[in-house]
Amino acid sequence: RDFVFGTCTNLVLACNYFMLTVVMTAYAMDVYAAPAALAGFCASVFIIGTLFARLECPFLIEKLGGKAILLVGVVIEALFTMLYLMDVPLPALMAIRLVHGFIYGCCSSTVATIVTSILPRSRKGEGIGYYMLSVTLGAAIGPFAGIILSRWYSYHTLFVVAAIIVIVALPFVAFMSRKAAGKKNSTKSTLTKDELEAAQDELAGAEIASDVERAKEDRAAMRAIADERSTRTSRKELIAKFLEIGAIPISLVSCIIFFGYSSLLSFLTPFAEEIGLTRAASVFFVVYAISMFITRPFTGRAFDRRGARFVMIPAFFSFSIGMLLLAFSSNDWMILGSALFLGYGVGTIQSSGLAVAVKTAADENIAKANATFYVLLDLGVGVGANGL
Repeated sequence: RDFVFGTCTNLVLACNYFMLTVVMTAYAMDVYAAPAALAGFCASVFIIGTLFARLECPFLIEKLGGKAILLVGVVIEALFTMLYLMDVPLPALMAIRLVHGFIYGCCSSTVATIVTSILPRSRKGEGIGYYMLSVTLGAAIGPFAGIILSRWYSYHTLFVVAAIIVIVALPFVAFMSRKAAGKKNSTKSTLTKDELEAAQDELAGAEIASDVERAKEDRAAMRAIADERSTRTSRKELIAKFLEIGAIPISLVSCIIFFGYSSLLSFLTPFAEEIGLTRAASVFFVVYAISMFITRPFTGRAFDRRGARFVMIPAFFSFSIGMLLLAFSSNDWMILGSALFLGYGVGTIQSSGLAVAVKTAADENIAKANATFYVLLDLGVGVGANGL
């Protein structure tokens, strides 16, 4: 039950996120006459708030519980969506986006932790694949609704609908029975103590052999080794306080992929208008989602049976082909073809990458593994949208 309601909650959150993200750059350019770079930052500043939330979320889950965070977060996110209706200056709009990003980060990280903690390790790939279909639907419904509402009605209508969509999550959260519990890893390193004990043993042996001077030298050397390793351990512990060390490599890979993908999220609408292919762009994310729906159940099972490389390496090639097709698009079919390749590539990389990150962590560190993956993924999206 928690898996189903958590997945439905994530679908609603994803719809709101994608609905606003895909039009925010155009909104800043149309309403505030902002240049493209500043308009892109208006969209990506959301990610900065999300990054801070990802780092803080494991501690909040431990203190408050997942259900409490979701209930409060959903209400606040709906309120902040309504704030877009106010005619505020551009700096105030950026501040709203920043705080909204923090609230979204708390909610999405919490629901991901709840869901992934339910799944058995032998079916992480398949289960996360099904869960990430909520992101797939959100990536289809959100941008499609955002583009249609902003073009046929108004931005104000878009913001009202986005707020109502978030409120739909409240009954899903209310019916969830499981609370995410992310206990801190209280295991402390005993490296320095071990090294000193080893030095003392060596000293005792040397004294028995009547080699006191050599024993002193050995003890000093062992102390130096212990101090050096203690320093390295302290740094590692500092990183481990916020991030899951084992999840960092795959998270960095996803960061690089989403650095490139971020240009699509922020600039698809202006790009399509520039090349005169807005018709295909309006259904781009629908085709993108269809591609994910077709491939994700198969890739999830293949991940569990054949491993991450078997499904992720073809996804890297698919992503590259999709971005190249989009870059050189001269007709509707090229744009829709790029959507098919990107749907498979991005969907597989995201779900399989999260499965790898979660499988590297102990059960009590699942919240931290989720945070690590999404921190670096969001970092790629935020830096890419602003830098590209």
